[in-house]
Amino acid sequence: MNVFLARHGQTEENLSRIFQGHLPGHLTEEGKRQAVVLGESLKDIALDAIVSSDLQRVVDTVRLAVGNRDLPWEKNALFREIDWGSWTGLFIHSVDRSRLPIDAETPEMLYARAGRCIEYLRAHYADKSVLVVAHGQINRNIIAQAKGIPLSRLKEIPLMKNASVEVLRL
Repeated sequence: MNVFLARHGQTEENLSRIFQGHLPGHLTEEGKRQAVVLGESLKDIALDAIVSSDLQRVVDTVRLAVGNRDLPWEKNALFREIDWGSWTGLFIHSVDRSRLPIDAETPEMLYARAGRCIEYLRAHYADKSVLVVAHGQINRNIIAQAKGIPLSRLKEIPLMKNASVEVLRL
């Protein structure tokens, strides 16, 4: 299976340095432009399907990137960004980042969920070329899981830039 793993375009919340988590997010004009460029980079790639997060910033990115390509598209909450719990909507600099809030998804939980994302793709899209559009933190964990990199070495994988693509062979 070929997975073209992409991150959504830039959002107002990215620029404001806000913990977006499960917030819908709002693409900036630059984010919209990035999504169109993402689509141009994928135009000559034969895709069988799209799987994406169901959050609005990703939905908007996919609509702009894919345009009028007639592809099956599944919006799936499994591919959402990390759940920051009570930090959601707060400015990143306003919290003590040494301790996650008790209601947040832990790194271990996110890493395990990324493994479930891969299992899901293998179970439902075997032998397909799939565009997967999601978020920075979940994508980093999906890449780690796909490459067999343990959670303890996750920091070695840089966060994907907005509207960038990484190709994974699963």
